[in-house]
Amino acid sequence: MRPLSISWQIRGTMRKIIAALFDVDGTLLNTAEFVYQAFVHTFQTHGLPGRSTDEIAAVMGKPLEEMYRHFSASASEDVSEICETHRSFQAENLHLSVPFANTQETLRRLKDAGVKIAAVTTRSRRTSIKTLEMSCIIDYFDAIISGEDVNYPKPHPEPLFKALQQLEVEPEKAVMIGDTEADILAGKNAKVMTIGVSYGFHGSHIAGSKPDFIVEDIVDIIPILLPDLKSNRSIHFP
Repeated sequence: MRPLSISWQIRGTMRKIIAALFDVDGTLLNTAEFVYQAFVHTFQTHGLPGRSTDEIAAVMGKPLEEMYRHFSASASEDVSEICETHRSFQAENLHLSVPFANTQETLRRLKDAGVKIAAVTTRSRRTSIKTLEMSCIIDYFDAIISGEDVNYPKPHPEPLFKALQQLEVEPEKAVMIGDTEADILAGKNAKVMTIGVSYGFHGSHIAGSKPDFIVEDIVDIIPILLPDLKSNRSIHFP
């Protein structure tokens, strides 16, 4: 499926994309060290076995509580104190989160074209807002949905539906961009276009989620959503 204009071809009809919903960690912001160091600190603080970066990356996109229950091998364990240690470390080390090289330029182009923009993250609101502020991109967002704002996180469609409600945009006119399976499945469950990025936590494995498009750099979404503009990079069509 290839973009023919500023619209997305669905079931033989052309629908204009006017809203872009972005995951934050691994999509807009390079938070690898922000995430990995928080896990290392928390594992050590609570005497938990260490985990490799690959093991941590594999569960990214899930709520923090679910990730720590996974690592503790007990679905019923109370991990609230463990998660607070993790979140406190991140709140004290916001400098470890930085935007990807083309994040701001991509958001600027979309905003200039009249596209509404939302951040949809499973991370806590307190650190999400601060890292977006420190990255000097928060003013591009018309809505920000964090983990505390919903009852059911991604891959459930609730976070996307809430963002679309605030943007006053119908699902068929929106796109979800993310780096994890949860992002892509949430997009599919909400019936929006999906774009997977291969530079985030799930890397090239994002192809297994079967997004509508896969890009190697965030700026690569520009010729998909705004085909009159170019990114001079490659785009993959699964």
